[in-house]
Amino acid sequence: MDAVVILFLVVVIMCWACYRRNLEKAAYGIASLDLALRIFAFIASQLGNNEITAFLAKFPNSLLAVADKYMNGILYSLVAWVFVLLMMYFLFLIIRVFFRK
Repeated sequence: MDAVVILFLVVVIMCWACYRRNLEKAAYGIASLDLALRIFAFIASQLGNNEITAFLAKFPNSLLAVADKYMNGILYSLVAWVFVLLMMYFLFLIIRVFFRK
């Protein structure tokens, strides 16, 4: 069920970015969501067995884990490559901001 919520957030971010016609905001939104999922997975693996770990274990490890759960074959490959290209663009944006200041 939580993966469905994550997919809904991704769709909302992409629709909002298309409405605003700004790919930078989509890259920041998707990357932030993926980073949050990875941080939740790290915290859940480091805490041991308690209620917080049980709560955080409900969330997928990353956005690609969600795509892997619901897709297979050529569609998953396409989504994975789009995700990698979006992350490369996000990295470019971060490096550009770093060298600008």
